[in-house]
This record gives sequence, structure tokens and C-alpha cells, in this order.
Amino acid sequence: MSTYHITPDARADLIGIRQYTVQQWGKLQSQSYLSELRQAIRILAETPSLGKSRADVGTGVLSFPHASHMIYYVEQDCHIVVFAVLHQRMLPSLHLTEREIT
Repeated sequence: MSTYHITPDARADLIGIRQYTVQQWGKLQSQSYLSELRQAIRILAETPSLGKSRADVGTGVLSFPHASHMIYYVEQDCHIVVFAVLHQRMLPSLHLTEREIT
């Protein structure tokens, strides 16, 4: 497994992270942090089992921490689907209930 799909919701999360990081720490730091997040997602695509099972979020849902954020994803066929990237202080139960996982 080495491919991944990022849902529109997760893409919106990444845009929000970029905007916040630019405001707080500048464009260079934002680019660096998002590059690190993308690298973490590529690693998860290669080795999905690195994530922790999150039955509290949904069947087959896994999560993986990166710095201040948590990446939420599921395995499907030959790829992973990233459906959320939330700050670690955010409660998944408040932010993930309406999200499409596919």
C-alpha cells in the first residue's frame, strides 16, 4: 500500500492549519509544517498499521499523531483515506460525526 486519498474535509483541515500557522509563525514555518504532515501521511500510506485503532471514532478508523495534530484515516483496498487532521486538543466526537470517510 503506498497511495492515499485526502477527503475534502481533511483538505479543508489542512487549509485551516496552513492559514493559522502563517498567521502565528509565518509562511516559511507553515510550509515546513505542512510538508512534515504530508510526509507523515505518505509514511502511513506505506505502513497503515502504524496508526492506533480508534473504535471510539468509527469502525476501522485509525489515528496517528504528528506534532500538534492527529491524522485520522481508514484503510481501503490498496490505499488509505485521510478524512481529518485535527489539533490534538480537539475532541473527535465533536468534530468527526458528520464527516464522510470515503
